[in-house]
Amino acid sequence: MYDRGLATRLHELTATLFDLEETRMFGGLAYMMNDHICFALWDDYLVIRIGNESASKLVECDPHARLFDLNGKTMKGWVMIATDALGEDEDLQNYIDMAMLFTCTLPPKTAK
Repeated sequence: MYDRGLATRLHELTATLFDLEETRMFGGLAYMMNDHICFALWDDYLVIRIGNESASKLVECDPHARLFDLNGKTMKGWVMIATDALGEDEDLQNYIDMAMLFTCTLPPKTAK
């Protein structure tokens, strides 16, 4: 389950971005970019993919951020942002931008 109000805000902020595809995944809502998960809503968190180094730095300086822990397994390069940090669209946009900037550096996935 995920915060439907936050999902609506994300949809409104990203509706004009042709690079993103919204999809349901793992009981949450994921936004894909070039076949990679870029960010997602999972439980009461915005989960962003920003790479190992940036994730470590963000967790150190942002009290609302923590490494993404999926049932006891930390996912490297992923950060969970508490929804109380996302009250303003500008804040939400900043986290989305971090994820998009990282994801656009990933190589395209090859067809199998």
